[in-house]
Amino acid sequence: MNVVYKKWNPDEKLEEVQATIYTEVSGLPARPEDIKPRNIQRGEDSTRYVLSKDGDPLAYVTSWIDDEKPTEGGIGYPWSLPNCPHGAKEKIFNELFDHLKKDKNLKDIRTAIVVSSKIAEDQIKWFEERGFKEYERAYRLTKDLDVEKIASQKLQGKAADLKSRPATKDDVDLLVDVALSDPQLKRAFPDEEGFRNYFENRVLKDGNAVLLFDGDKVVGASAPLKLKPDGVFLFGDEERILMRFTAIRPGYNYAWERLVVEVAKAVKTAGWKDTPIRVGFGFSNQGAIASGMAGILPDMEEFEIFMQYKVE
Repeated sequence: MNVVYKKWNPDEKLEEVQATIYTEVSGLPARPEDIKPRNIQRGEDSTRYVLSKDGDPLAYVTSWIDDEKPTEGGIGYPWSLPNCPHGAKEKIFNELFDHLKKDKNLKDIRTAIVVSSKIAEDQIKWFEERGFKEYERAYRLTKDLDVEKIASQKLQGKAADLKSRPATKDDVDLLVDVALSDPQLKRAFPDEEGFRNYFENRVLKDGNAVLLFDGDKVVGASAPLKLKPDGVFLFGDEERILMRFTAIRPGYNYAWERLVVEVAKAVKTAGWKDTPIRVGFGFSNQGAIASGMAGILPDMEEFEIFMQYKVE
């Protein structure tokens, strides 16, 4: 089979190739509009593709180097459709892996495997055969909240003193500001433009976003999203309301309690009061105890497996 090899180019819609392959092979959702800014930030040498001579998707693999820790990098699994020649899949992975290993600053090359991927076991085997070893797993602790109870909750103290209002299309700057102030959320997109696009074209179009203020300063923001289980953001068998993003300005941790109340009120206004709000947080852990507990506790989910290759 004749194939064409390409590197990332932002003008060729290769992000659509990635989304198509990943969604079909993993069974998990991927959005081209999320992939493109990430690939632009990583650079053209960091993502490689196999296409048929007619331009049809066959395979891709992507990599990255941590901007804040230049000794750490990563490489993804070479996702491929069934009609991709195995040699072509190996070629793009090996070339990218060798490219990373030549970086004199890199000490660790890492990868992450989503447990709910349809081929998670194949992915683990692939990386083990190439010298990667598991070093950690990621988990989520979740809880379902009754909308009526949370919306009617009476708060006291600093959280009660904050002001709230719905976010409108004129509030993009405020949303970007508070999102970039949040130490965790600010890593969700590679630059300010990614956040602006997210808020303008997704969050505010869907509606129901809320803002929190301390005086004139925006200190918190979120928005409810009604979601069916997708194996990435929501496990289980039933729809739930998620806080699709949570932005809290440093020094205002107490704002989260108020934020979830305001989100519950927005859920009622949207007519979704019979669907619970699922809240939670993630953490990583080594060893067997956390993994074992995830297998028996319904509120604890095992999400990702992290593997590592030590560069000699």
